[in-house]
Amino acid sequence: MRLIIEARVEGGEARATDARVVAVVERKDRSLADLGLTLAEGRALLAEVQAFLVPEQTAGWMKSRMACHRCGSMLAHKDARSIVLRTVFGKVDVPSPRLWACSCAAEQGQPRRSLSPLCKAVTSV
Repeated sequence: MRLIIEARVEGGEARATDARVVAVVERKDRSLADLGLTLAEGRALLAEVQAFLVPEQTAGWMKSRMACHRCGSMLAHKDARSIVLRTVFGKVDVPSPRLWACSCAAEQGQPRRSLSPLCKAVTSV
């Protein structure tokens, strides 16, 4: 017997994605000793779901932070990096773009600098 578990994201802020296989459970015999998932299989399944879910969530969150909170103009993209988020079910690499601060900040006497909204948000949690 083979059980294939797939995940896909729909609706909300997230874009629709193709299904992704997050776990394959194989049982060669039909022994009652092999009922359900083992602890290792359960942890691996949850780690894969987390590795799929967290980048989708952070991408949706970042989309809402791409505009200046003062004037509403889109912030310029400086470069792309990734950060490691430590979750209950393991570490997850997520993209964390760096953005240039808006030019309206310079008009208020502040120097133009770069910022990483995701990095700032997760270190303050």
